[in-house]
Parts: sequence; C-alpha cells; structure tokens
Amino acid sequence: MNTLEAKNIVGGLTYTSKMPCPSISIPAQACQMGSKLVNIKGSVCEDCYAFKGMYRFKQGIEARDRRLVNIYHEKWVEAMVHLLNNRRDKSYFRWHDSGDIHSMIHLCNIMEVAKRTPDTKHWLPTKEYAYVQAYVESGKEVPVNMYVRLSAYMIDGLPPTKFANKLDSFENVKGFIGTSTVVKENPSCPAREQGNECGSCRTCWSRESNVSYHLH
Repeated sequence: MNTLEAKNIVGGLTYTSKMPCPSISIPAQACQMGSKLVNIKGSVCEDCYAFKGMYRFKQGIEARDRRLVNIYHEKWVEAMVHLLNNRRDKSYFRWHDSGDIHSMIHLCNIMEVAKRTPDTKHWLPTKEYAYVQAYVESGKEVPVNMYVRLSAYMIDGLPPTKFANKLDSFENVKGFIGTSTVVKENPSCPAREQGNECGSCRTCWSRESNVSYHLH
C-alpha cells in the first residue's frame, strides 16, 4: 500500500492547533452517547466544540462523513497503520478530536492499529463505556502503547472512577484505562495557560489516573 492509497481509504488524518500530533475526526453528530448528552443541560456535550468554529466548514464536514463510512473499509486498519508508521515523528496519536467509538468492530480495529504501530503512544478518550466494557470482558487486550480514558458525562461531575477501576482490574487491560473530566475551574490540563496548546505536556498519554480539562 502506498501513502496516497492509504489516505484515500482513511480519508486522511487531521491536525489541530492544540495537539502536538495528528488525530482523526469523524462526525460528532454520529456520537451515540453524545447524541443523548447533547440534549442534557450541564453535560459536556451540551455545547460541543465539534459543532462550532472551523468544524462547521463544508469541506471538513464532508471529510468527516467520508471517514465515518471508511472505518468499515476492509483495508482501513492496514491504511491507518501505513499512515502512522510512515510519519517522520511517530511518537503520539490522539483518537477522535471529533466523534467517538462507533461500534465494537471500530474499537477492535482501533486496538489493532495500536498494536501494529508500537512506536506510537495512543490516547483514546471515549464516552462509549459499553463498547470498552464489552471489549474488556471478551478477554481482548489493550496494547501497552494505548491508554483509554473514560470521559465523564457532566461538567464538574465526578470521574467515572468506579467503572474504570472495575474494567482496569482485568488482567488483559490492567494499567491502561483511566478517566477524564471537564471542569469550570482549576483544571489539571495546562493548555489554557499556554495559548490553548499542549506545549510539552503529554499527560493525556500517560498513566495519570484522571485528567481534568477546562470547559471550552
């Protein structure tokens, strides 16, 4: 597979001004838990950033729609692996600056991509707890270079620690599941104080049990 073919299959990676690495985005409108939370006052999805700003440009909307369809392409894993392994800097990758896990097949494919890109640290934030639970309880492993963060549903809400700890107790994933929250004050994420960029911080990819992000 060459890079052009891989890009056509995946729909291309995405690059945001905040992140120190590429990501991939699919439509936030296709989020399953998010589509429920968006109608709940005080939820982290109520005023979703992926419905605003540059995410509203037609070209970006069409690209995310194509990526969503293509996650079920028979060569999607191969194409993602090619794109990640052929970057100059393979250090980090963030899953879904827009969108979330779409199905069990999708999650299994994401984990396979991580397994086949051992030089890259992967961070997968998600509100789709049920898919993660099904994956863990089926006995499948979370690769050592992947860190899954279960994202809290409500602004200033408690992290889903009990659920995360329950899943993280399974030997097949032990040490690779944490949480994240969104807060109005005193976030642990330093981005707000450094031009809304990660800068040198890589905590999201670390084994830090919970990361709190400032509401935006």
